[in-house]
Amino acid sequence: MHFPCRLLVILIALTGTAQAIPTLQEVRAAYHPSDAVLLDRHQRVLHQLRVDAHGRRLEWTSLADVSPAMLSATLTAEDKRFYLHNGVDWKAIGMALFHTLFRQRPRGASTITMQLASLLDPSLRPHKRRRSLWQKWQQIQRAWELEEGWSKPEILEAYLNLVTFRGELQGIAAAARGLFGKDPHGLEDGEALILAALIRAPNASPTLVARRACWLNEALRFPIDCNTLTLQVRRVLSTPYTLRFPLNLAPHVATRLLRPYRPGERNRPVVSTLDRGVQRLAIEVLRQHLLSVRAQNVLDGAVLVVENRSGDILAYVGSSGDLASARHVDGVQARRQAGSTLKPFLYGLALEKRLLTPASLIEDRPLDVAVPGGVY
Repeated sequence: MHFPCRLLVILIALTGTAQAIPTLQEVRAAYHPSDAVLLDRHQRVLHQLRVDAHGRRLEWTSLADVSPAMLSATLTAEDKRFYLHNGVDWKAIGMALFHTLFRQRPRGASTITMQLASLLDPSLRPHKRRRSLWQKWQQIQRAWELEEGWSKPEILEAYLNLVTFRGELQGIAAAARGLFGKDPHGLEDGEALILAALIRAPNASPTLVARRACWLNEALRFPIDCNTLTLQVRRVLSTPYTLRFPLNLAPHVATRLLRPYRPGERNRPVVSTLDRGVQRLAIEVLRQHLLSVRAQNVLDGAVLVVENRSGDILAYVGSSGDLASARHVDGVQARRQAGSTLKPFLYGLALEKRLLTPASLIEDRPLDVAVPGGVY
């Protein structure tokens, strides 16, 4: 018996009972975005707040919501025969073995299904950048099992949601939003090439990413030239990525209601008593008033709107945001001088006892009061 055959027999003999492959529904149920969501009283999104420091993930993206350019670029980059094999591409494995033995240049041969198996099972991930022979065999087995229980679209969908693209950006939604400021369905040819080029080496230099993106572009024949693509790669990867959300209307409330929860602890968004329309109006009114008195060195303010009938808080604006000198300070709850707090009650009591009328003039001038320690 030849050595490869004996090795295959040994591997089969050593194979134990494998852990059950989860279904796509189970994988999706275990998947949690890194940001919690705050809703208003009408179930409308008010604010999103990051609660997981170990990665950035957005909502799960279905395959139908990924642009055709991104799908084509991913398959070309990672698994050109994805729809032809049963989880293992023996032709690619043979080519990888040839390159390793005769060209001294290792070449990857993991299919998308095999990569997904490793994403689902941490024990299959390489140690010190390379998998052991036993890990590779287990990865092959898991790929076969995935192909038996999952459809090809399900495998590709899970892969695009679980793979890391750049830094801490995990999944196609976070990558598209973080690097290009758009949703996956809107990815254009150049953007799809860049993201597909990042999968194999998420933290590679712009030069290497551009080289791989140009190779993919040549294979796919997209209507974009290599020089333009290289400039796009340098522009995108030379600046820090950021995830901007369209609605961040209640930062102080979100911090109070969402921060205590750990990632994955809450599957559903938190519903508040706030009203998004009233919240928007309160923010705009506060901003307009502050801009009108900015010359008087008034820099910040806060707004609290309460419904008299129910006591529900309809708007909670803790600061003026970018106009404030300390935007993270919650002006609604910050302590103030007792005198300023008592003034409305004092005026109300004076009106009630008819000591003042709405037409009364109150003189506002300095007052010196003698006290045991001096003059107040």
